[in-house]
Amino acid sequence: MINRFVSTFKGLFAEGDGGLEARTDLALLSGQLREAGGAVRQARLALALASAQHQQDRNRRNRIDRTLLDLEDRTRTALVQGRDGFAREGAEAIAVLEDEREALDRSVRSSEPDLAALRQNLHRTEARLRDLERGRNVAHVRARISAAGSATADPAPLYQAEETLERINTRQERGVLADQALAALSVIDRPGDLIERLADAGCGSPASSSADAVLERLRATSTQAVEMKK
Repeated sequence: MINRFVSTFKGLFAEGDGGLEARTDLALLSGQLREAGGAVRQARLALALASAQHQQDRNRRNRIDRTLLDLEDRTRTALVQGRDGFAREGAEAIAVLEDEREALDRSVRSSEPDLAALRQNLHRTEARLRDLERGRNVAHVRARISAAGSATADPAPLYQAEETLERINTRQERGVLADQALAALSVIDRPGDLIERLADAGCGSPASSSADAVLERLRATSTQAVEMKK
């Protein structure tokens, strides 16, 4: 299964144009990774159950060891006391438990290397799956970059945008020049307006008479007339 993913992955990087085939391979790879992820989860569960069974066998063997010690001690006591019936029952139970312990020992010894191999294989598979997931993410990024590059490969939209901006700037500049020309024409057509603005600003004598100016003039002429009479 992992080998199929590697082949698909190589095909993704061979497709540098981000076309339909590359997108199809990306979708295929994502589906394969989901399938592999499900298989890895099942493998983890199976390994956990096998490990639990292995531990149960070891615990069962340990309990049998303790039971055998107790039975052997009690059976010896029965023999010493001459209670052959109890001694026989104890011996039969000991024989059965020793057979069971031997079977458990064989099971524990044989399952330990198998569990170690399964655990190591699962770890390798998980590592390969993580690498493939990282590679899938990189392939997605490459596809997006490739798609973006394809979208900007045609310079026509950029040229059109530049021409539009140039027209806007030219039209705005023309409007400013027109306003300036109109202002200049207004000065030529109505020079009095300019003279009045200059006079109001204090540049030269007032352009038109005002009550204050008339009073000042009359006051000055009255003063001159009085002095002449003297």
